[in-house]
Amino acid sequence: MAMTENQAETRDNLKYVSDMLEQLKRVAGVERGDLLHYFLDMARLEAENRLSARAAEDPGGSR
Repeated sequence: MAMTENQAETRDNLKYVSDMLEQLKRVAGVERGDLLHYFLDMARLEAENRLSARAAEDPGGSR
C-alpha cells in the first residue's frame, strides 16, 4: 500500500518535531538529569515512537 501525501506529510512533521526537540535541548543548555532535559527527551521519544509505529503500519511506504 502506497503512502498517501497526508501520511508522508505527517511523517515529515514528526521527524521535524523530533529534530527540533533535540535542538531545543542544545539551545537551552540543559544537562542530563535536569527536568527540562527529561521533558524534551520524552517529547522527542514520543515523536520517534509515532514514526516507528507509522513505519510498521506501512513498511513499503517510506521514500
